[in-house]
Amino acid sequence: MKNFLAALLFGLLAVPTLAHPHEWVDWSVGLVVEEKSPSVLGPPVARALQLELTWDSVLSALILADFPQIKTSTMRPADLTMLDNTYGLASSLRASSLAVSWKGKPVKLPKPVPLPPVAGAKTVTLVYSLPLGLRIDSPGELRVSLYDPTYYTDMGISAKKGAFFLGVKDAAKYQNSFAFEQDFDHPYYGGVFPEVVVFHLENR
Repeated sequence: MKNFLAALLFGLLAVPTLAHPHEWVDWSVGLVVEEKSPSVLGPPVARALQLELTWDSVLSALILADFPQIKTSTMRPADLTMLDNTYGLASSLRASSLAVSWKGKPVKLPKPVPLPPVAGAKTVTLVYSLPLGLRIDSPGELRVSLYDPTYYTDMGISAKKGAFFLGVKDAAKYQNSFAFEQDFDHPYYGGVFPEVVVFHLENR
């Protein structure tokens, strides 16, 4: 019986006549920054990205039915892998496109590492870490885009969180260091454009 509801849902998603998204997700991205220390020479380093995807209440209910340990915070590494393969970015049933660029050049990304998910009142947020290791030796833009070009999943930047910084001493000084844009070079749904988080970084 396990995963039966998920299989049924994805079977319905495969019907081409249903021409609007059937899953909605609010995504946000955090930048883990290692700030330079007065006692250590060298620029700050963008160590990693933390990607957070909050799925709609319908899909979240399916996730919690299969993985009740999310609510009790008892997810094991094997559970995280299975969750990712079934519902997350690693699922073969998804067509998620994640792109990152630094100073206009694409950043080669490792496979996202699933972290413990977070259960809300009616939603589940899947969390991922992506190592970067970028030296911020001069001002530049770090651009992060996530979208699904199919008709079945609508991904948009979270209105509540959107972008944030981790590992910094004073997050307030970074509050004007990001912006939200659209990628007009990759339209999908016949006229919808991917949303992009843009971090404006400099050698602080």
